[in-house]
Amino acid sequence: MDRHLAMQCFCRVVETGSLAAAARDLDCSRAVVSKYVQQLEDWAGSRLLARTTRSMQLTEAGTRFYAYCRRVMDDTEQTLSQLREQSAGLSGRVVISAPVSLTLAFLGEHLHAFQRLHPQIELDVRLNDRPVDLVREGVDLALRGQARLGDSSLVAVQLMQLPRVLCAAPSFWAAHGLPEHPEQLRGLNCLPYRLGEDAGRWLFEGPGGEPHSIEVDGSFRADNSLLLIDAMRRGVGIGLVPEPMVREALARGELVAALGEYRVEPRRLFALYPSRSHLSGRVRALVDFLKQSLAARVPLP
Repeated sequence: MDRHLAMQCFCRVVETGSLAAAARDLDCSRAVVSKYVQQLEDWAGSRLLARTTRSMQLTEAGTRFYAYCRRVMDDTEQTLSQLREQSAGLSGRVVISAPVSLTLAFLGEHLHAFQRLHPQIELDVRLNDRPVDLVREGVDLALRGQARLGDSSLVAVQLMQLPRVLCAAPSFWAAHGLPEHPEQLRGLNCLPYRLGEDAGRWLFEGPGGEPHSIEVDGSFRADNSLLLIDAMRRGVGIGLVPEPMVREALARGELVAALGEYRVEPRRLFALYPSRSHLSGRVRALVDFLKQSLAARVPLP
């Protein structure tokens, strides 16, 4: 008996719900699939499927045996994929879902640096700031910047921390005064990021750990941080944005930071993918590269 093929047949029977559907998937006859299932039952010494003329269900032994077969099939697929990639070098396509502003501001340079190391890898980058269904939309890797992750079946790897800074143009501070306390932000033109967890209220922690919650509003809001930063440069108002995105503007004096002694909860950049067991070598290499490259730019906490 070809046990690997028999396990493949058994898994497809369970996953498709019938011998006939499994046979169609595997391009063989129903009799062949039935024979392999019978051979596995003989080998296991237990009945794996309870079959009638109208239905088919896993027995208790079948449930345990299916989990074993699935592990064997997944491990085999992953090992063979890694061996092929080792012998041929990293190649193939990686579909990436990435945030618009962060990618345009600085993630893009890291993706290009990775591709220079692995020119046989094709990167298909899809910019958006909405949650995506990785499996349904065929995405290999999602990059997301947020304060924390909710419950998810996805594997998450933190790539970097994104400290945030409160800043505005020198002309704005000259007209309204540089605040020394979060309460002084009330009534000023603040520019919220519409998709942020704190779009309507900014939270600060004082030097002694005391919390300050400030309701914010203004004449301009957007769902794109680069557009907000452009408005800040023009003197429109105050923004609370990831520091890496305004580092150069701060260094050139185009923006001036305020309330530096008050801590704001940082954002974090995560790499998300569906499963460790099906992670290709090229995706794993990209995640490892980004973690090392980005941590050098802004150290992890």
